[in-house]
Amino acid sequence: MRTIIERVDFPCKVFRGFGALGSLGDYCKTLGTKAFIVGGKTALTKTEQKLHVSLEKAGVSIAASRWYGGECSRRNINELVAATKQSQADCVIAVGGGKALDIGKIIAWECQLPVITVPTIAATCAAITTVSVVYTDEGEFVEIVSFDECPAATVIDTEVILDAPVRWLAAGMGDTMAKWYEYRVSIECAEKTSMTLAALANGRLCYDLIERFGGEARQAVESKIFHEALDSTVDAIILYAGLASIFGGEKIRSAAAHGLHNGLTKIPRAHEVGHGLLVGYGNLFLLALEDRSDAEIIEAIHIAERCAVPTTLSQLLDLTAEELTVVAAATILTPDMKNMPFTVTADMVLQAIRRVDSLAGSLKA
Repeated sequence: MRTIIERVDFPCKVFRGFGALGSLGDYCKTLGTKAFIVGGKTALTKTEQKLHVSLEKAGVSIAASRWYGGECSRRNINELVAATKQSQADCVIAVGGGKALDIGKIIAWECQLPVITVPTIAATCAAITTVSVVYTDEGEFVEIVSFDECPAATVIDTEVILDAPVRWLAAGMGDTMAKWYEYRVSIECAEKTSMTLAALANGRLCYDLIERFGGEARQAVESKIFHEALDSTVDAIILYAGLASIFGGEKIRSAAAHGLHNGLTKIPRAHEVGHGLLVGYGNLFLLALEDRSDAEIIEAIHIAERCAVPTTLSQLLDLTAEELTVVAAATILTPDMKNMPFTVTADMVLQAIRRVDSLAGSLKA
């Protein structure tokens, strides 16, 4: 039997650690002499001086520096693609959170340029993956776009990440724990190969690292005092979760935790809540949907609480009964739900939410 040839892409370079941003210029000059910088407003403000110093020292000029527009939407993508082409840049540097990094990857792909990602928060694995999530201008999920290549390099500076609000680290831990909770479900719908099993193993590693170091990492960010646990937690969120996504590819990726997230984006107020915070609650929802034991769900609730991940829906949003019905109906129609090994109904969605909220509420009481 012939082996099917598969292409697996990895980031060419990863610079990680306290002060890693200083390495940006030296690598960037291997790609060219002009860089187009795109990012979030806060991210660009916080990193501007270090970015400019590192690039100037390496002899790399800044062709332009632009805010990404607030959403990874097709309108913003088109505007930035035009600006990038006009700038005649040799590479793109994407700075910020998941949406800023996602739009930077799309811009680079459509302009056929290499991209360097600089995550300023540890909220997703977007910095190293071959996918970007596209939304409407209003923040409603539209599609997932895949590329043939990972970013040329990723610069993970934990000095920058330490300075970010703790809710972003919490969001990252919630999103990353899904690599275990969701992969062990979705692998039941996929062929078990070295690649899918590697994805599952990385998902378990993510869980183990956050279960062990997540609480201390949270304390470090809250106190703004660096602790080695932050490095381990950020590695789980960006590197190992990213590798899990790369290995899993289209075979195993996300399931009901992300399905609930995408269902919640039907409610405009949810757009203000961090992606990973919604997914983090979605992990608990997934466990209830699988009809796992109260003891297992309670253990997951305790881990989530240590990591500042919401454990009741009301911590995220106050929804009316009508809005909850809309969310349930939208959740079962999201692509993620196709990775569930059983058919999920809207009523099952509502029952799972009630069960999680009841268990978490009893613990708080």
